[in-house]
Amino acid sequence: MAPSGRIMIVSDRADVVAELEPILRAGQHLALTVANGDEALRILEEGLVPDLVISDLGSDKSLEGIEYVWRFREMNRVGRHMVVVEEGAPFSRVFGRAAPALPEQVTALPRPFNGPGVLKKIEEAVEHMGRELHALRAEVWRELARMQQAMRDMQRETVNALAATIAARDPYMHGHATRVADLCRRVARVMEVSDDETQRLETAAMLHEIGKGSVPLELLHKTSPLSAEELQTIRGHARAGAEIVRGVPSLRRLAPIIEHQGTDHLHLGMEMDAASSEFLLTGILRVVDAYDAMVSPRSYRGPMPREYCEDTLLTCAGTRFHPGAVDALLQVLSSLPHPTAAAA
Repeated sequence: MAPSGRIMIVSDRADVVAELEPILRAGQHLALTVANGDEALRILEEGLVPDLVISDLGSDKSLEGIEYVWRFREMNRVGRHMVVVEEGAPFSRVFGRAAPALPEQVTALPRPFNGPGVLKKIEEAVEHMGRELHALRAEVWRELARMQQAMRDMQRETVNALAATIAARDPYMHGHATRVADLCRRVARVMEVSDDETQRLETAAMLHEIGKGSVPLELLHKTSPLSAEELQTIRGHARAGAEIVRGVPSLRRLAPIIEHQGTDHLHLGMEMDAASSEFLLTGILRVVDAYDAMVSPRSYRGPMPREYCEDTLLTCAGTRFHPGAVDALLQVLSSLPHPTAAAA
């Protein structure tokens, strides 16, 4: 069965309307009749946009305010236009053509009407409109996908630039964020985390040290034991980083993960819902960040042996670290020939 269409008839000739309306009803089309072009334009401006417009060229009033035709085409790019014509109809008055020929986008309905023929033309027009609308929607979705990908690429470039800024400031952080992000992605895959949440975790991992920009370099590179106050200053980088990303709308959802990256597993449940995605993502980041920090050199020590680091994770699973994240990380590490941290 052909789809039904919404049709506007522009005519003040009662006999024409009386002939057209039964034909449209037979095809189960919804018809709205207006007497002149000005009224048609008002209907369009009120937001009632039809699928098909039928203009009666034999009606002088239908030619008044003929700009409704152009407005209709602006508002409905796939809409169709038909005209009721009789012998000698002055097409040029409407379409600016000297020759008595209709524009390509317009279909003629000769009068006297052939009911089945008129109905067939209308159904073909409605079906054609449906195909064009489907193609237009597909193009809109493709363009939307391109825009979303461009936004993701822009965000990724921004995140990488921010991470590089921190790494450039502190040589001991060189490659740290990238390694942590890579391991987080691998662990998330083992734990069957969704693609969207995995991307969120990776981005948080790339930016988890961004708050260290507020920590003095001499404190970060200090080789002697830190005082309680100095240790508190360094640990405060997580909250500072969370405040930075909260100020960026596209990164705001990373804030809880970054803020609680150093919170022990036993205490994390007091900061966020244990059933939330943030809880799991924060737990993964906590485990991976701790592991990479242990196997990487620091100003006050060299890299720790991988076996020692893995034993530490197992010993602290369920207290300091998320036990599921520990198991998943060890599974990932078992497939790697060497520690993921570079000998930097």
